[in-house]
Amino acid sequence: MRLFDILSVLYEPVNSLDNHEHLLSYVQPKLNEDGTCPILKEAGDEYDLRQYADSPEQYENLLDLVTRLNRLVRWIHLKTDVMWFGIYLSHGNKLVKYVYNGEMSKAEFPIAPEYLDKSINTRVIMEKQHYYIPDVTKHDGPYYRCDAKVKSELCCPIFDPEGDVIGIFDCEDYRENFFDEKIDFIRTKVKKAIEIFLEDHPYITYMGYSHFNPDAYNPTA
Repeated sequence: MRLFDILSVLYEPVNSLDNHEHLLSYVQPKLNEDGTCPILKEAGDEYDLRQYADSPEQYENLLDLVTRLNRLVRWIHLKTDVMWFGIYLSHGNKLVKYVYNGEMSKAEFPIAPEYLDKSINTRVIMEKQHYYIPDVTKHDGPYYRCDAKVKSELCCPIFDPEGDVIGIFDCEDYRENFFDEKIDFIRTKVKKAIEIFLEDHPYITYMGYSHFNPDAYNPTA
């Protein structure tokens, strides 16, 4: 698949007659006392993305953003058969899940050194490089298990035009080595398409790239 095909999904016009407001919130599972996600999930509270829009204009920008990104994650599922795909943006000292396709999962991940050995999402955004686990049963490094069915995971950073990290996307599957034949497509073309789309999207430019740069809140020691 070409980069053009992915961008076409993102830039296809949004029908103004359709109601997409349901995409601005989602249910996350009840969390354990330490904030981790239990293997056996029960529906918990509703996480509302409207808290990240501080004006009517930014609300419309947010709605457009999640509508288009949601379209993308569903398209990726159809094209690759991946079981779970989510896109996160950083806000201060946390990663926030904006869109996803698959089973419910927690909405936020902390961005702090003490979580480097606990969360692949935290490690990817702080180390600014992708992380691939072909088989989680043979993995010795940091891994956040939220679903016992997951057998492989690929997580990639998202960069702004200046080369600063502003978020991540994470994908998981129930089959070992699932991404072996797909890693080039996801790590290069999908990643590039997301970065191109976010580069000039008004939701991002309204707040400025630095707002999403965790280094401003977590400077290197």
